[in-house]
Amino acid sequence: MNRLDKCIKLNFGMVENEIGIMCVMAMGIILCGLGLTLLILVPVLAVVQVVFVVKMYKKLYYTSLYGETAVLYQSIPVSVEEMAVSRIFTAGTALLMANVVTVLCLVIMMNMGTLAGSIFNLMLDIADIDWGDFSLESLLPLTFLAFVSSIYRQSAYILAVVVIYNSLPEVRRKEGAKLITFLIAGVIHVALGSMDNLLELLGAEQADLWVPAVCMIFDVVLTVVFYRITVKLLKEKYALN
Repeated sequence: MNRLDKCIKLNFGMVENEIGIMCVMAMGIILCGLGLTLLILVPVLAVVQVVFVVKMYKKLYYTSLYGETAVLYQSIPVSVEEMAVSRIFTAGTALLMANVVTVLCLVIMMNMGTLAGSIFNLMLDIADIDWGDFSLESLLPLTFLAFVSSIYRQSAYILAVVVIYNSLPEVRRKEGAKLITFLIAGVIHVALGSMDNLLELLGAEQADLWVPAVCMIFDVVLTVVFYRITVKLLKEKYALN
């Protein structure tokens, strides 16, 4: 456990700048709520946040496994299992932090009493979304745990896709193959994240507590599956142990 702790700390140190910028971009929403002229910055902040999410994943899942720093990080005395778990945990936790900060800042902005906040509330009314009910429902333990499990499932899935692609023979790792691989991976990712919608189509109501419970179990099982695929391929292709 001590080695795993050190590995997690090392991973957070590797992407601390990306995590910091992601959270700062999220907190910038509050400043944008001070006036209409600043609202044009919201899409810019969102784009910058996404860019640094991608940079974080690239550092954790590619650069330190297959890129310039791969030799350095693979020389660290940790097992493949510890390496995979620590990377999934780091990426998932960082993404969770950014999401929580974003939601909190949106709530603060919408309750600041500014014109910008009023416009956001009007947009929610037009979309027929009750923010109060939505916030209360999102804070329910099962709903929140389902949200958390989906983030870690996403991180495990992305790592598995990267490892699967880089485990292909070099002749098959061309630009066209890369594009097709990640397009297919994106479609599958969207499908995996639609379990709640599927349950609703089957007759479930949004208020049913068993819906987030089923989604959480689904995510946990998939996270373990993706983790095991990652570990198996890394051991087979790179003889890591």
